[in-house]
Amino acid sequence: IKKCGNYSVEGDCYNREHSFPASWFNDAAPMYTALFHVIPADGFVNNRRSNYPLGIVGSADWTSKNGSKVGTCTYPGYSGKVFEPIDEYKGDFARSYFYMATRYENLIASWYNNSTEANAVLLNNAFPVFETWFLTMLSEWHEADPVSAKETDRNDAVYAIQNNRNPFIDHPEYVNQIWGVGQGTVTGKIEAGKPTPSGST
Repeated sequence: IKKCGNYSVEGDCYNREHSFPASWFNDAAPMYTALFHVIPADGFVNNRRSNYPLGIVGSADWTSKNGSKVGTCTYPGYSGKVFEPIDEYKGDFARSYFYMATRYENLIASWYNNSTEANAVLLNNAFPVFETWFLTMLSEWHEADPVSAKETDRNDAVYAIQNNRNPFIDHPEYVNQIWGVGQGTVTGKIEAGKPTPSGST
């Protein structure tokens, strides 16, 4: 697999996907290169995802080879076009969004008006940041798809580069404690010798 360039079909190449769309924060630094929401993605799929919010798709307009979908949202509270990742990555996406809301608490209140898609998801405040429908959905994804070993390994790798961690990977229970959503049954712990999230964001 090669880095994009040009592509015409799935599998041609990979590029960087901002799972939290970069247009929502006007491609600004330091968010643009924050590794907790920048992930490798198939170039063609990334293009089809566009800047749509995450959501649950009913009847798909388009489905990728691995099952990701683009189509009209059927999750209560929003009926626009959304991108739905496969179940295996829904919790990963949710935790990256919780990270963005926490890490950029001092900036995020101004992002809601940067695009129609951002406005569908974000509020004009530093807390709770997300529209109710979106916050509820993220909490459901967070609990249904708990932290995996792969996600923990990536958290460690990002720490080695950025010198900070995603606290919602180290302590999944923080989502319930901060936002009061979900069942609060997801727990995690930091292994001995690893930095605590309280000093990492």
